[in-house]
Amino acid sequence: MTSTFGERMRALLAERGMSLRGLARAVHYDVGYLSKVANDRRRPSLQAAERIDASLEAGGELVALAPSPVRSGALNPDDEDRLVHVTQNPMRLDSVVVEGLAATLASHRRIEDVVGSSAVLSAARSHLDLVLRLLKETRGPLAKDLSAIASEASQFAGWLSTATGAHRAAGPLYDQALRLGLQAGENNLAATALSMRGHLAWATDDIVAMASLSEAAGQLASAAGTRAVAIQQGGRALAILGEKQEALRAIGRAEEVLDGPTDRDDPDGLYFYSSDLLTMQRGLILAYLADSPAEHAKAADLITVGIEGLPTEIRDSEWVAWYRVQAAAARAASGEAEESAAALRVALRIISATGGRKTRGDIAKTHRWMAARWPSNPAIAELGEYLRSA
Repeated sequence: MTSTFGERMRALLAERGMSLRGLARAVHYDVGYLSKVANDRRRPSLQAAERIDASLEAGGELVALAPSPVRSGALNPDDEDRLVHVTQNPMRLDSVVVEGLAATLASHRRIEDVVGSSAVLSAARSHLDLVLRLLKETRGPLAKDLSAIASEASQFAGWLSTATGAHRAAGPLYDQALRLGLQAGENNLAATALSMRGHLAWATDDIVAMASLSEAAGQLASAAGTRAVAIQQGGRALAILGEKQEALRAIGRAEEVLDGPTDRDDPDGLYFYSSDLLTMQRGLILAYLADSPAEHAKAADLITVGIEGLPTEIRDSEWVAWYRVQAAAARAASGEAEESAAALRVALRIISATGGRKTRGDIAKTHRWMAARWPSNPAIAELGEYLRSA
C-alpha cells in the first residue's frame, strides 16, 4: 500500500530519531506548518518537500509523494475548472476549492519573498475579494475554514499595504483579519492580526500602541510562533521606549516560548518564523539599546548571523533587506565604515529588484550620517553614487 507524504514523513522522522521541532530548525519552516504536513492536513510546497526530503535523507522519495498540484506549482486543470464553476455558483463550494484558495494565498506569500510587495498587492487584493464573496454565500462546516483563509488573506493584504506605505488601507484590513479570525474560532489568527496592528503602529511611529497591541497579542496567542512574534515585538517597543531590562527580558521570553513545547499549530502565514529570525530581532533590540561601539558591533553581528541562517529565497527578500540596513547602521555606529557601506549596497541591490520605499529611505538616511562622519571615505562616496543611480 502506497504511503502518503505525511505517513512517510512521520516514518522517516521516527527512523532518524528526529523530532518535528528539530526538523523545523533544519529546514527553516515553522513547526506548526510541518505538523500539518506530517498529518496530511496541508500540502507541502515544492520547496518544502525538497527541503524535508533532503533533511530526512529520503533520496527523492518524499518529493515523489508530494501531491501533483505542488509539483506543478499551480492548481491542476480539474481544480481550476472547479474554482471557476464555484465562482459562478458559490453554493457548489467544496473542500478542494477551499484548499485551492489556501494554496493560492500561500503561493502569493512565496512570490512576494522574491519580487516584493508592490508586485503582489493587486493579485492579493483580488484573491481576498474572491474569498470574501464566497464566504458570504457559504454555510456549514466549510464556512469556518473559509473564514480562516479570509482572515489570513486580510492580514496578508494589510502587510502588503503597510510595506508599500498605504497605512490607511492597512488598518481596516487588520481589523477585518481580527474579526474573521475570531469568527473562525482561531485565536492564533486573531492574535496575528493584533501583532500586525502593532507592526503598523511601529511603522507610523506610535510606539506606545505597538507595545500594548503586542502585549494583547501575546496574551491571546497559544501557538509558540505566534506568541513569540508578539512577545519579541513588544520587546522591540520597550527597547525603543528606553526600557532596557524589560526589553531584554521580553526577547528572552520569546526565545523560551519558541523553543518550548506547544500543542497548537501556528497560522500558515508564519511559515518564515524561526530561531534565526528571532536572533535577528534580538540583534535589533540590542541595536536600539547600544551605547558603545562594542555594543553596536554585537548587535550588527547578531542580525547578520540571523540573516545568514535564513533560506536563500527569504534571505534576499524585500523585508529582510530592511534588517540588512539595520545591521549596516549598527556596523557604522561601531566605526566599521567600509563593512557598513558594503552591506548597504547589498540591501540596495535587493530593493532595486523588489521595491521597498521605507528601506530605501533608511539606506539614504544611514548614508547621510556616514558621509557626515567620514566625508572623504571612498567606499561611502561610491555608495552615494550607487544610491543616486539605483
